[in-house]
Amino acid sequence: MTKNCLFVMMKHLRIIFMSFGVMLQWNCARIGSPTGGPTDSIPPVMAIAKPTNKTSNFKAKKVEILFDEYIKFKNLNTQLIISPPMETRPIIKPEIGVSKKISIKFLDTLKPNTTYTINFGNSIIDNNEGNELGKFSYVFSTGSFVDSLSLSGKVLDPLQVDKEIENISILAYKNANDTLVGCYTPDYLTNTLDSNAYTLENLSESNYKIIALEDKNNNYVYDKGQERIGFLNEDIQLKETDSIDHFILFKEPKDNKVLRPTQTNGNVIIIGYQGKDLPEVSATGLEKKNYLVTKPTSKDTLYFWFKKKPTDSIYLNIKQDTMNYDFARIPRDLKIDSLTLNTNNGGILHPNDSIILSSNNPIELINKDSIVLLEQDSIPIAFTLINKINKHQIFIDFQRKINKNYSLILKELAFTDILNTTSKKKIIKVKTIDPEEYGEIIIGITNPNNLKLLVEISNNLFLSKTVTVIEKSQDVNFKHLTPGEYQIRIIKDLNKNSVFDNGNFTLKTQPEPVYNFEKKIKLRANYLINETIDITKIF
Repeated sequence: MTKNCLFVMMKHLRIIFMSFGVMLQWNCARIGSPTGGPTDSIPPVMAIAKPTNKTSNFKAKKVEILFDEYIKFKNLNTQLIISPPMETRPIIKPEIGVSKKISIKFLDTLKPNTTYTINFGNSIIDNNEGNELGKFSYVFSTGSFVDSLSLSGKVLDPLQVDKEIENISILAYKNANDTLVGCYTPDYLTNTLDSNAYTLENLSESNYKIIALEDKNNNYVYDKGQERIGFLNEDIQLKETDSIDHFILFKEPKDNKVLRPTQTNGNVIIIGYQGKDLPEVSATGLEKKNYLVTKPTSKDTLYFWFKKKPTDSIYLNIKQDTMNYDFARIPRDLKIDSLTLNTNNGGILHPNDSIILSSNNPIELINKDSIVLLEQDSIPIAFTLINKINKHQIFIDFQRKINKNYSLILKELAFTDILNTTSKKKIIKVKTIDPEEYGEIIIGITNPNNLKLLVEISNNLFLSKTVTVIEKSQDVNFKHLTPGEYQIRIIKDLNKNSVFDNGNFTLKTQPEPVYNFEKKIKLRANYLINETIDITKIF
């Protein structure tokens, strides 16, 4: 090959390579997604930071972090965690849009000899495919070295079945007073974000009190009765990296308090309250036989009913534990609601159930002659009736047969409430079904130490449940269950009062131990399922 031919060929190749280089630069500079080729699954990578990550003797007012590709923020406000917390949050740019660079401008005066962690969580994603740069942190120290100790663990709530525990704050206090923990900004902070696991990083050697907090309003303060909390029984004397026990979350009732009574309907005063103690209500200006206090719902509300409107004020005395309240109300002339009755049986009467009538007003008188129960619409049958006047409920029981239809006929004037209004005619129809439509679950409990246990079963995430109390090894038999998926829960009844007792942050008592049987039991009609649980392996 001649020198001229070789020169021409080299020139053409040079032009081709230069053109390819220009095209490559052009494509690299584009922000949009390229067409074709494999999907990008690689998250962004930090290229450089000024000052560098984990710098000591930090004195800068601003930090710049450069990435290898265009990035943007996703949910920065909920993902960003700064530890120790700063009174004024730094300005972080770009707040919107895309860039290869993040800038952090500090507005607060930084504490001396302190290691800071700015944790972006999972908020940094690449622009093209949305790949997360998971739990990215920028760390620096205003002292001569970067603290490197850490704690990690999990946050659990055994009463939250099939619901993820996430977005729980972990607050660490150095050399703190027990009574003040949860009342002020912590020394260190992290968050579980979208999991139930946490890691407190870049801690200094010290004694710590640590709590887990469902900090709904992000004020670093425990709002009792509104937020769940968990705590450790012992302080952590941190000298080296360690992992600690899990936090058990629980929600306490609000502190005792009685709200000002109000009147919205005729002859009834509504008394709202908060706290675990049920208030006791008495009145002056009325004879005791002329008023009644009821609690028809699970809400923290009492209803004070008076038969006749007094000429003067009603003076209420309300006691709740050690607290004492006095209220005076002048009753207004308001319309009295007519008496209404409802039932929640849904048409099917299960073997263990009663027909339950619920009323809006408490029923004082029952005319049993105006109540008829028929089998197959023709055969009168006997029944028993229990009036729970303070709950606004009437229970009707009878000997029932399988695969039968029953009609409860309530004639006019069958019921009279405390305000002397009467019920209208109402017919309630229910039916029984064949026992083969139900299933049965038997739980064999091995309990050699004779612990007192509450054995619970539910098919609706324990919104409702059936409870059996045992104190020895035995079979617990749950009969007449409708087909469905069931869960078993066992509570260790430490104080032997036959109910679950929650924790108390002030008294530093943990909730009673709870065990959720790991297997969901799928029950079909006409099936018997046996399971075994050895208590010695769980408590």
